Amino acid sequence: MITDAFGPGSLEPPVWYGPLREPSWLVPRVRDDAARVLFCAEPWQASAVGGAGRDLRLGLPLFLAEALRFGTDARAVVMRVPVPEPERFPGAAMIVRTAVAPEGEASIRVRVLDPSGVVVSETVREAHDEAMVAAVLEGLPRVCMDAVASSGIRQVWSSVSRPPSGVALVSYVRGQRACLRVSDEAVPATADATSVADRRNDVRSILTGLGSLATSTSETFPALLFFGALLAAHDVGSPVVGELRLQANARCTIATDPHDPIYAMSALVLRIFGDRDTSERRMDKLRALDDPMMHRWVARVAAIA
Repeated sequence: MITDAFGPGSLEPPVWYGPLREPSWLVPRVRDDAARVLFCAEPWQASAVGGAGRDLRLGLPLFLAEALRFGTDARAVVMRVPVPEPERFPGAAMIVRTAVAPEGEASIRVRVLDPSGVVVSETVREAHDEAMVAAVLEGLPRVCMDAVASSGIRQVWSSVSRPPSGVALVSYVRGQRACLRVSDEAVPATADATSVADRRNDVRSILTGLGSLATSTSETFPALLFFGALLAAHDVGSPVVGELRLQANARCTIATDPHDPIYAMSALVLRIFGDRDTSERRMDKLRALDDPMMHRWVARVAAIA
């Protein structure tokens, strides 16, 4: 879902929500007047946010915003691009600014600020390998939730929110930004053949990596992220989507319960691969559920040509 609360470069998590045809039944409801918490990446001292480790640096605020969206009654908003100081966001109840040190320094920082820019909480953790990075990432959502509680934001429980653990979590956080890159960094129609080939290889690498993550764990979120990136690639006309059919089918076929979110997503994914019969059978099962929001989502899926 896209929001203009903080300009056209902001979006509301999760990143898979839009490409998956807005499955509102999967996302906890929030009031229109709910407190907004803004997340953004920032430079580590003078170092750039891009370059090596770009997806981790830009994926971190997306991951934390998703965790807050499913774990509190606040409305989380993420800036797509890094935001250096001293920019202020008076419409936010809290601002969470994240930074990752350049390769070799191996530190992760999360600062929580009030609307005037006063630092409410600052956490810095060292992480010298993937296992340490994973351990740090696992603890950061709680750090954020505890920090924003001072503004009256309450924690809630969600049965869907289960990101992977261990080193798989590092891939998941990187995949958050990679999912956006599938559609955000499309090459122009006038691009040369080399640029087109490089872009195609990049999308293939992103989708393959997310597919491997989704099929290596039973958690819901990695599969939603993979399917979201797959649909984003499909929507921009990427020719590599068909190459991911085996990975997608492997995750779809093990979901047999209509109450499983992945069962519903399989109706959408199988449809884009041309398996209309199986998609229709699964949508019939979903229509039998007593869930109006699900029914509206199924109607959107059925409208896909």
